[in-house]
Amino acid sequence: MTLSRHGRAVALGLLAVFAVAVFWVLVGSPKSAPTPYSPSSTAPNGAKALALLLSQLGDKVNTSGLLPAPGKGVALVLYDQLDGSTRAEVTRWVKRGGTLVVADPTSPLEGTVVAQGLPNKALTATGSLAPACRAPWVRDVSVVDPEGDALLEVPSGAYSCFPVFGHANASFAVAENEGAGVVVALGGADLWSNRYLADTDNALLAADLLGPAKGATVGWLLTSRLGSGTATIWSIVPSRVKALLATLAIAVLAACLWRARRLGRPVLEVPVVPLPGSELVVATGRLLEKNGRFEEAAALMRAEACGQIASRLGQAPGTWPATVAQVAAHYGGLPTEEVVAALCGPPPRNETDLLELARSLQLIREEVLDGAVSRS
Repeated sequence: MTLSRHGRAVALGLLAVFAVAVFWVLVGSPKSAPTPYSPSSTAPNGAKALALLLSQLGDKVNTSGLLPAPGKGVALVLYDQLDGSTRAEVTRWVKRGGTLVVADPTSPLEGTVVAQGLPNKALTATGSLAPACRAPWVRDVSVVDPEGDALLEVPSGAYSCFPVFGHANASFAVAENEGAGVVVALGGADLWSNRYLADTDNALLAADLLGPAKGATVGWLLTSRLGSGTATIWSIVPSRVKALLATLAIAVLAACLWRARRLGRPVLEVPVVPLPGSELVVATGRLLEKNGRFEEAAALMRAEACGQIASRLGQAPGTWPATVAQVAAHYGGLPTEEVVAALCGPPPRNETDLLELARSLQLIREEVLDGAVSRS
């Protein structure tokens, strides 16, 4: 099957639309920015250097979302993308004796607020900070540089580890017991990013806080585990894929409209008038009569009459005319001799005999056929 010139042009046009859509999906739109503080990102704000440091120290970095056994490791949140149910699970884990380190001041897991200085302006660290607590995870740390991260208010019952001179209730690190565990809140995660991990004692603080013992497990919480969220499948489909599907739908719709077009209203066709078989037989008989072929005209009319009567009386096709005549005479209450003469008699010799035969056959039809209808 070959396409016409117009069909090939439309097919090539649809193919071009599809090619442009695929090209736009693959290379046309910019790539999304990597997630901040991701353990697999080598961007300046990534945290792959921290993951490599912990691995070299012998710690087991787990990013699957599973929490280590309480007392056997630390749970780490640098950028909170967790849902409510996962946060509740982490809180219960801390109360059973776990250690949670949160470096996202906007996370509800920290349980603290950003310290405020001037009206509507948060306090930030402007230089290096020295530890001022006796926690084991700052024993070897001299100074750290938070790189302008936020300062946190120290709530009642908590203790500060990196206070700021001139702000007695503001600190970069705040530790607070919760049940049998502890939550260490930091004002930000920039000091552990790829850009600033090597500055001052930032890496040393990470090693002492996240891996206090060799072989400890660091449960790096990135997002909620699969199946725990409320997002639909369509909401997580990339926007470029959605655009591709929309483009393909438009192309298919255009193809359907092209194939379904009509140039004007449908053409009305006059149906052929059906010609009943009996009328056809009569017309043929009249032609034979005009040509003087009386015998053939009579034979045609008798065959037609026998067929109709036999069918109405339930006789098989091809039944002898004499048998049909006897049954028809009995059924219609007609003289048997007259019916047999009409259906099986000698052929007519002239036009008068042919007309008499036609009247006799018509009478038999009326008595047998119409009588069968009235008695049914």
